[in-house]
Amino acid sequence: MKNRSKFITQAVMKNLIYGMAPLMLPVCFSSCAEGYDKRMMQVVEDWQGKEVHLPENSVFTVQGEDTVNMDISIGKYNHKVLVYVDSSGCTGCRLQLRAWKQFIAEVDSLVEDSVQFLFYLTPKNIEEARYITLQEDFTHPMCIDTSNRIDRLNHFPEEDMFHVFLLDGENRVTVIGNPVRNNAVRSMFIKTMGGGDSENKQ
Repeated sequence: MKNRSKFITQAVMKNLIYGMAPLMLPVCFSSCAEGYDKRMMQVVEDWQGKEVHLPENSVFTVQGEDTVNMDISIGKYNHKVLVYVDSSGCTGCRLQLRAWKQFIAEVDSLVEDSVQFLFYLTPKNIEEARYITLQEDFTHPMCIDTSNRIDRLNHFPEEDMFHVFLLDGENRVTVIGNPVRNNAVRSMFIKTMGGGDSENKQ
């Protein structure tokens, strides 16, 4: 089990770094790029196997209105996908709800009922966030975490790309990275969930 965990960590690091390489090249060269790589690898290594704590009494709603009963207890699902969006930057750009709808549908078709998606959003403006979910017809429940409890419990990495986690049944991190922005990470998520290789299914 320990060797498998080490292999997954190395694979995720390689996929994250090389998957992002085209984005890094225009802005970072030589020692700058090397330092960036090391930082990214360190984040992945630090979070591999780490337990994520979910706030008690988290309230999930659909489009900011109808409350939904979400059982977030440990052991309820084989895997959880935790998506955390903080208040920095453009909320709509950060959420990417259209891409998440596609990914949720893909996961459901491959590993039905064994994966739970948990969205925690700390918006600058609650009404704006609600409008975005309505505009994108996004009906998956979200927790509007106005006091940012989830980050205060876990102290997530600063980098936005590391605000999505694939958790196991014990809420421990198996993969970190954003599957709707990075195809290599997407493939790793699917494989770890037990859905095979998604690259041949897209």
